[in-house]
Amino acid sequence: MCVVAVIAVLTATLWPFNPFPRNGVTWLPGISGLKFQEPALVISNGPLKPVEAGGSESYSLELLLRPASTRSVHTILAFYTSTGPRQFMVRQWRDGLLVTHNAAVESDKSRTIKFDIDHAFHPGKLVLVTISSGAHGTMVYMDGQPVQSFPGFRISRSELSGEIVLGTSPVNYLPWSGQLCGLAIYSKELTPADAMLHYEQWTDPSGRTPDLSGAIARYSFVEAGGHQIHNEVGSEPDLDIPSTFSVPHKRLLQSAPSEFKADWKYVYDVLTNIAGFVPLGLIVCACFASTTGHWKAMLMTTATCGILSFVIEVLQYYIPRRGSGTTDIITNTLGAALGAMLMQTGAVRHALEEMKLISRVQQSE
Repeated sequence: MCVVAVIAVLTATLWPFNPFPRNGVTWLPGISGLKFQEPALVISNGPLKPVEAGGSESYSLELLLRPASTRSVHTILAFYTSTGPRQFMVRQWRDGLLVTHNAAVESDKSRTIKFDIDHAFHPGKLVLVTISSGAHGTMVYMDGQPVQSFPGFRISRSELSGEIVLGTSPVNYLPWSGQLCGLAIYSKELTPADAMLHYEQWTDPSGRTPDLSGAIARYSFVEAGGHQIHNEVGSEPDLDIPSTFSVPHKRLLQSAPSEFKADWKYVYDVLTNIAGFVPLGLIVCACFASTTGHWKAMLMTTATCGILSFVIEVLQYYIPRRGSGTTDIITNTLGAALGAMLMQTGAVRHALEEMKLISRVQQSE
């Protein structure tokens, strides 16, 4: 029974154990672009190195994309550096556009860390998203038309000075599905006239010569095959399509304080992890109690289940869909300890005796 319980826990937490899933990126037939099917990843072969944007920092991004659905939360584009204090990300939140400096921030009424635009996306509809930042804040355009401005939000050079990650978060499993037909980054603030001109150039089927003034990277995905997308502006960085999917910079055993979130989902996850290991604690403690005293069995159960949880979290680091954190180790160990304590109660002991997991003679000790 004890072995069966351990196998059940391992199956529930590690299945399917596939550390190298196929990367769901394919070329669109007949047109320029890539199709992203979860899980999918495109990553630059080096960091982007933006040039100084004159006296003040002014940067703009363009994404020509067609979302597959509007049902969940996805990360479309991110810039990653291990030393950067902030990580710039462009995300799809159901049918909304969410742009953030720090994905861990849940609420920001000041709109200096994050902002969102409702009803920006429609399944299967091609849209050009233009995000232009300058001295007076950030303006967002959709298909060349101004939509909303955010005076307190600015894009800095340090945020863009990193690895380009498309299709998922660099540190979490948040894959995006849809078609990506264009990406451009500029070291200048785009005017309304620029935004409209670029929209016309991106969507012109005749392939008009693009306006590359101020561009530091532009990818139009015209290669139509292979595993590399070339930067049309400079020699670096190009984009690579790996053969297998991974979360490029997932953290191993992320610390409990960094995992903490003051919301009900976090509370639910904590309670679920505690409750999930209570039955295992009961069964393992019953096994140990058959050969040793009850208090020693409780200690051995807590230690054994804690070690098992540690092993699970280490193995989950190698599974792209799973996270690896110390919060689960703590909560699972608490759940096992609670299960071991419950075994000492009369009602639980009687139930275990009826299930023949422990003998009546041993309970007289």
